[in-house]
Amino acid sequence: MSERITVDAVADYAVEDRTVRLECDVVAPESATPRTVPVTLQLYGPRTFRFELQANPEVAAESEYPPLDTDAVSTEFDLNVVETDETLRLETGALDLSIGLDEWSFVVRDADTGDVVFEEQRSDPDVFGRQRVEPLGFSQEEINHNPRRVTETGTAFRLSPDEKIYGAGEQFVEFDRRGRELDLWHEEPLGTETERAYKNIPFHLSSKGYGMLVDTTARVSYDFGKSSTASGTVSVGEDRFAFVFFYGPDFRDVIRRYTALTGRPSRPPKWAFGTWMSRLGYESREELEAVAERLRAESIPSDVLHLDPFWMREQKSTDLEWDTDQFPDPEGMIDGLREDGFRLSLWEHPHVPVGTEAFAEGAREGYFVEDGTGKPYVMDHTCQGDYRGALVDFTDPAAVEWWKDKHRRLLEQGVAVFKTDYGEYVPEDAVFANGKSGRTMHNLYPYLYNEAVYEVVGEVNGAREALVWGRSAWTGSQSFPMHWGGDPQTSWNGMSAALRGGLSASLSGIAFWSHDIGGFRGTPSDAVYTRWAQFGLLSSNARCHGTTPREPWEFGEEALDIFREYARLRYRLLPYLYTYAEIAARTGLPVVRPLVLEYQDDPAVHRLDTQYLLGTDILVAPVFTDSGTRSVYLPEGEWRDRASGERFDGGTWIETAVELDEMPIFVRAGSVVPEREPTQSVQPGTPDHLELVATLSDGEASGRVYDVDADALVEVEVELGNGTLSVDIGPVTADRVTVTVSDADPEAVTVDGERATSVDADPEDGEWTVTDSVLTLVV
Repeated sequence: MSERITVDAVADYAVEDRTVRLECDVVAPESATPRTVPVTLQLYGPRTFRFELQANPEVAAESEYPPLDTDAVSTEFDLNVVETDETLRLETGALDLSIGLDEWSFVVRDADTGDVVFEEQRSDPDVFGRQRVEPLGFSQEEINHNPRRVTETGTAFRLSPDEKIYGAGEQFVEFDRRGRELDLWHEEPLGTETERAYKNIPFHLSSKGYGMLVDTTARVSYDFGKSSTASGTVSVGEDRFAFVFFYGPDFRDVIRRYTALTGRPSRPPKWAFGTWMSRLGYESREELEAVAERLRAESIPSDVLHLDPFWMREQKSTDLEWDTDQFPDPEGMIDGLREDGFRLSLWEHPHVPVGTEAFAEGAREGYFVEDGTGKPYVMDHTCQGDYRGALVDFTDPAAVEWWKDKHRRLLEQGVAVFKTDYGEYVPEDAVFANGKSGRTMHNLYPYLYNEAVYEVVGEVNGAREALVWGRSAWTGSQSFPMHWGGDPQTSWNGMSAALRGGLSASLSGIAFWSHDIGGFRGTPSDAVYTRWAQFGLLSSNARCHGTTPREPWEFGEEALDIFREYARLRYRLLPYLYTYAEIAARTGLPVVRPLVLEYQDDPAVHRLDTQYLLGTDILVAPVFTDSGTRSVYLPEGEWRDRASGERFDGGTWIETAVELDEMPIFVRAGSVVPEREPTQSVQPGTPDHLELVATLSDGEASGRVYDVDADALVEVEVELGNGTLSVDIGPVTADRVTVTVSDADPEAVTVDGERATSVDADPEDGEWTVTDSVLTLVV
């Protein structure tokens, strides 16, 4: 039996500095104990606040995980508090928050326009007058015929007729969540075609211009207008309901503050942006080295080779011990790969198998999650499905150090990174060393798991080399880059779902994201593999992986040639990608972006999830057929087809013919894209020869390039006026800089204020020189 208790009115309130504490009367069944409940608002800045309802305030405790850096979003502002007509108004200068005192209500308005941004829903009746949704409050259920316990807390909120909802993690369903129910509880999705998800993150964006982070690790349930199109609801499986509210209204501003609060990623090492080659799996050193040799022989740029479970002994994954029969002399193997420009990635999961020395030690020392009787929680059919095992308890500092030590040995052998697979299997009745149960720790577990591995990689290899290749995530997991999108089908549907999941993740704080090129289960058709490779090689990070071979030569000569072409394009664009990696580390903004992030006011992009932006200046339209035509939407401005050079006005759809070797790629006019000559492996530092490709818009272009050696973002400005082309480049450490400007025919050129001279005194050659820099004009 369940009963609902709802907030009804404010009995008393107090304001101290920028914190408002309200004691609220409730409406409750007669069986409930009479009481008031506290609601607290903490205002961090004019556009950011935290709201909290406590059903059991006497036992309330501060949330330890994930850590929130409130100082990062706290700013000075004047708070004006006014009580009038039984309404308490909190005026921040950017927002007006109204709280009904005599009859509870909660409304957030834009202070400049007066428009309602967010409003608690307290009136959504059906034709009989029955309310479809429950307002702010909590539910209690009967235990053993009398006592009641709190089972969930939450609220309802109004949905505007044209409101769109985004985010909530890496969700594979429709990009706009409107009309969906989502249950944020990590599950193994067994594909990317359902509502189950690896990366459930309780943060969503509304087209009303706000973002909301539900501050919890418990199960979160959303109804974004499915039960009633007039209402959304959010509930949490614990006795506290808290959220942090961010108002932009610009989405980019919301994500900047959201990631400032929950954590921003470090910039991954440069080699991590090369191509990763993998399959399930390479079963011997001989097989792995043969793939490395073939990659170089085929002139396919690649930097990382990955070993899935077979690097460990049969029935003993994950004890993190080499199978030296299959992989003899691991140190020598790793050294040889490094000499050829490859780094090694190893697979793992946090289930330690019964029957191994690692399990015996972990059980003896108490390093595993327990079952409530003081024993390790042993589960059958874990991970690969053929053995029993126990979960490492990452709330136990000694267990964390034990797990790190196992990685240290491998890192000291030369291993570069670990694929931290799984993390979704914590049972609700499990007990952790910190005293919490699986109900609280289930969603947080992959955060702690990835944190431990990420930290030890940095401890051994250096902070700038810290990296994981993670699958599951919760709030704040973006602090431990990078992530990939799980196990999609080897189909057009799987490919499109992978993209939707990535775009969703990007609006939930995940800045670096990849996916299995070709899909996971089974063998993709040659066309699916080829199209997926084009798209995958122009994602923020790129890895081929699946249950069958994913090397491009396995799909025929045409696929091999196309793969090589797009891999070379990726490596040509590495300065651009790495620039946006640095921007992500500084701002939290993702490398792969849905168009709605940059063109929020354009209705044409509100549900667009079949194309994306790489950074801000490159638009990519993956093709989901082997050939034919592709409709591409170009947002406002002007765009240049990267292949043909043809220019198009934005704000419209275009139809473009696409053969198998063609994928539409457009460059934003007004941009400067940093490039370099592609190499077979990623070269460290700033390129010796840096190429800057400018596409003018109304005679101007600008951009940034990350100078790795100087650790600086350098601004680049190009302007054509009165017959003179002016190029201004901040100080860069490259030995040589070439600037290519499309559609320019100047009479004179200046670079950083110094007048250039024509090469060979012939302006028609289109080359001008200033000391060691060469400016190439493409007319």
